[in-house]
Amino acid sequence: MTQLQQPASKVPIHRLPRPSATLQGALKRLSLGDNPSAQRRSKVFPTSSRGVWARVNPLWDNWPIQISKEELVELGVDLDKGEQISVEDVLKRWDPTDVLGEAEGGLKVLSSKHRLKLEPALLGIAGPALEHNLPQLDVGDAHDLDAPAKAGTSEARDALVDIISGRKVLSSGPGAEENAEYGPWSTRYTGHQFGQWAGQLGDGRAISLLETTSGLGGRQEIQVKGAGRTPFSRQADGLAVLRSSVREYLGAEAIAALGIPSTRSLAILTSPVEVAREQGYEPSALVARVAPSFIRIGHFEAMNPGDAGRNTHQLFLGGRWQEDEKDEKDALGGQGNLEGLRDLTAWVKDGIMKFDGSVKDWFLEVVKRNAETTALWQVYGFMHGVLNTDNISILGLTIDYGPYAFMDQYNPGHICNHSDPTGLYSYKNQPPRVAFALDSLGSALLPLLGYEKLNGKVPAEGWAEGASTDDVRKWEAAGLEAISDWSTDFIQTVEQTEREGWGRRFGLRTYQDSDDRDVVQDFLSLLRAHGADFHASLRELSNFEPSKIDDDAYRRAYAKRWVANTTIDLQSDSAMRAEEGITAWLRVYAARASAPAEKAAWDKDAPDGEWEAIRTVAMRAVNPRFVLRQWLLEETIKNVDDKLKANDVPGARKTLARVLDLATQPFEPYGEDGECEANPSDEDVERMRLCGLGPQNFLGFQCSCSS
Repeated sequence: MTQLQQPASKVPIHRLPRPSATLQGALKRLSLGDNPSAQRRSKVFPTSSRGVWARVNPLWDNWPIQISKEELVELGVDLDKGEQISVEDVLKRWDPTDVLGEAEGGLKVLSSKHRLKLEPALLGIAGPALEHNLPQLDVGDAHDLDAPAKAGTSEARDALVDIISGRKVLSSGPGAEENAEYGPWSTRYTGHQFGQWAGQLGDGRAISLLETTSGLGGRQEIQVKGAGRTPFSRQADGLAVLRSSVREYLGAEAIAALGIPSTRSLAILTSPVEVAREQGYEPSALVARVAPSFIRIGHFEAMNPGDAGRNTHQLFLGGRWQEDEKDEKDALGGQGNLEGLRDLTAWVKDGIMKFDGSVKDWFLEVVKRNAETTALWQVYGFMHGVLNTDNISILGLTIDYGPYAFMDQYNPGHICNHSDPTGLYSYKNQPPRVAFALDSLGSALLPLLGYEKLNGKVPAEGWAEGASTDDVRKWEAAGLEAISDWSTDFIQTVEQTEREGWGRRFGLRTYQDSDDRDVVQDFLSLLRAHGADFHASLRELSNFEPSKIDDDAYRRAYAKRWVANTTIDLQSDSAMRAEEGITAWLRVYAARASAPAEKAAWDKDAPDGEWEAIRTVAMRAVNPRFVLRQWLLEETIKNVDDKLKANDVPGARKTLARVLDLATQPFEPYGEDGECEANPSDEDVERMRLCGLGPQNFLGFQCSCSS
């Protein structure tokens, strides 16, 4: 892993510098009422609204809010006398009106007596994400696995836990002018879920806390997932359970370690709050994650939903659509807001991506980034599971880790999400579904793209004022013409990135037209025919020496080893057929890997003719020894849960830390080829076990969307 130079000085979270340009300064705010429940009640905002974000403070508590008789007494309410209390009074206890200190950039550290009763326990801190994304953040002794669970020995660690748990809030404070106010927020987006228009969605359990920047980490947004009710929560409570939080915390870092663009995990916390789920009551947990931006394709669809969103209203339990907020008539027929579309595009294009070019070229850059990420998913056998348009990052990051899985036995039709019975988001369908999402983005951007094409300039503030429906339709037609070839670009980028990725995994520095068939596809077909593990097979291939293919003893021994290390409990006749299959393929592969041009490409780094040794090192650097498999995730979740039930928080922290360390250093040997010392330690043995294929009953294991 690349070592980054650390900043000269680090600061605790409330001292992080804010960027000169912020999301709240660039994008319009959604209006909420002043009553405490306004942040918590589900609300469908007018589709003509220019607003993107709403002020929302974390509320890490059950919904509906539960209150004990003792708490009522504290509030001066006597139930025995028939006295009552409103939900507004109960929620007001969470209002962060007490100023506890000053923070950076004019912000204050706020809380309330009730907020300070939260008892969060830090379960983990992701060092690699901290190093790469927030190198300027001081977390004190958060890395110390033996430090107290609920209170550290350093102010920086306590500040981190307090802010990301919601015990304390960073904000301009009550009474600030609206245009100067800054504090936690959630955003509105719409989108297509499983191919169908789903209307308003939004950050139902995600709340962003702060934007920061540094010369090393760049612009970063800190967001907490599972932070409680927002106006976008619909029927849900806005919380996250331990199992889903562990999956996201580990998954994001595992993907990043493979070199695939991703949001990053900063920390994971739990609390005594238990939440009701279909399996019963489960412990709640919260993941703090970081990224330059969490804007998705669905944010753009909200600004111009197109025909799918026209003349529809959304109703759900616990929500409300107010008659006094009917859609205003505009050039989009009461649906969407073109000025808001321009705002959002300018914010992402200029403010986040620093892209100096046309809207068309920026759109093609978004296509390129998502195509490259999708191709790397395919090369590394990663299945996202829920590629709805609201789960596709505008920056091309892997985002929202739910029922994801890494391929075990190769199957192009594998479905990792049991909530996806038709296989819409199966492994083989990931590229076309991402293309569908990008098509939805392109459709939302058509007026901007068309205006730019017809006028030769990027739309400026007020560009759509007074525009008629005919104007918009004319812009859309021109926009469609402007990006008519984008899908070809997407396909070519996916194919090229896959080709390069497979080349690295197969140890080939040159390319021949026959490689796609003779090397890649024939190898994958071999895996499927014999039930061989996707990742272990490629890792084992890293040890193959092409120059020895004609050595009968070496060839037979290698084939036996390959089958033994990549399959589970094959019968002897099946194992024999697998050995014959890999041997036949190896003859073709050895000839390709030993071709003069290929050897010459490696000889540049191995002047003494030791090209195979150099090649093995390079292949091991891209073919992981450790894979975050489903069996391992399920075991880790159970072990952490059991330790928390036994009040063994240090034990839970150590369990998570071990798996995180493996996930963020997946290419290390971990006992491979007897590379451990003669008497391996218990920790060495455990890490070797965690690198294993796991029990057969977990092959093809599926999770649900709620996972």
